Amino acid sequence: MGIHYRERLLPRWWAWLVSGAMVAMLAIAYGGALGLAAGVAVGTLGGALVGWLLWITSPEVAVDAAGLHAAGAVLPPWALGPATVLDRAGVARQRGPGSDARLYVVLRPWSAARGVLVEVRDPQDPHPAWLVSSRRPELLAAAVTVSHGDTLGPNPAQPTEAT
Repeated sequence: MGIHYRERLLPRWWAWLVSGAMVAMLAIAYGGALGLAAGVAVGTLGGALVGWLLWITSPEVAVDAAGLHAAGAVLPPWALGPATVLDRAGVARQRGPGSDARLYVVLRPWSAARGVLVEVRDPQDPHPAWLVSSRRPELLAAAVTVSHGDTLGPNPAQPTEAT
């Protein structure tokens, strides 16, 4: 069973543009004060550093045979519950006043305002659900549903009672 879904929550184009503009301003300032070589060096190194930081701070969301992966955490297939697609207002309700503070949250509003709420079927998990940003929440929810449907049996980590 291969990968059902994969997405990296990269910032939107305007975040890259603003970051680039900030690096350019810094490069121009150093270039004006210390010369063209210093400005080019600051621009090149600063641009590479900012690009690298934007990339590594963007979590990856994936669904595969091992379960749902979000920002380094994994929810195994047997613990996946129903997945609900949320629009901008639904995500705001889930993270706003009166929401459950125990949710595992992977939100990047600058990259995706919509998301998916995945219920957790493991009674020992401290998180009742995962709230995950996605640019394509319908596809993510469908992948979770497929993975959830493949494993509707008992929790292999829980001992079963002998009859």
